[in-house]
Amino acid sequence: MDHHITKVSEHFWIIEENGVRSFLFEGDERAMLIDTGFGTLPVREMTAELTDLPVFLVNTHTDKDHTGRNRDFRPVYMHPAEMEHYKNALPEGCAMDAVRPLWEGDILDLGFWKFEVILTPGHTPGSIMLLERQRRMLISGDTIQDGEIFMFGAGRNMQAFQESLRKIEAMSDAFDSIWPSHGSYPLTAELIPRILQGAEDLLAGRLSEQEPPWPMPCKKYAFDAAAFLYHFE
Repeated sequence: MDHHITKVSEHFWIIEENGVRSFLFEGDERAMLIDTGFGTLPVREMTAELTDLPVFLVNTHTDKDHTGRNRDFRPVYMHPAEMEHYKNALPEGCAMDAVRPLWEGDILDLGFWKFEVILTPGHTPGSIMLLERQRRMLISGDTIQDGEIFMFGAGRNMQAFQESLRKIEAMSDAFDSIWPSHGSYPLTAELIPRILQGAEDLLAGRLSEQEPPWPMPCKKYAFDAAAFLYHFE
């Protein structure tokens, strides 16, 4: 099993599992876990070894590589626009009655940390990012990364993805570091216009079609900053 835990700083850990990350932030009286990975790791037990505080769960979005151990947490917080996506592929042992809403502009106040919820649809309908203004850091989910960005299948929308990137780019004076779920970390805001340009080049037919890394109903379109996995209708 390919996994490891990194202590980034006091009160902040990364749990990495086969190329996908969960983030744990310890506050004054409670801790927040962001995503639960593929489900091959006992994430609840692992977080209990890192913090004595009660842990609540937030999903940046609900693709299966982010919800694999959601069953071990209750409640589960996500944006309401993501709930149908979650319900359609409900992870084993999970129930919709455990789901609670997070809205645009909500503040997840842990005392030491204060994260603002930002709705960024495109990768999925209810994808969110979390902005910590005091420490100038952004948790970006799958939307901002230098790896392979899945943009094919139900719920993906390239136009919404572009608008979300423009929205975050306009806020870039509020953060210095970007912490994605995949690829390298931390990143900086200079990557955002490069991904936007890649999206424009994709839709204009300027990127070369390649075979995806494993069999799937899409093609790979690489550019200087990342790659899209995309299917033209």
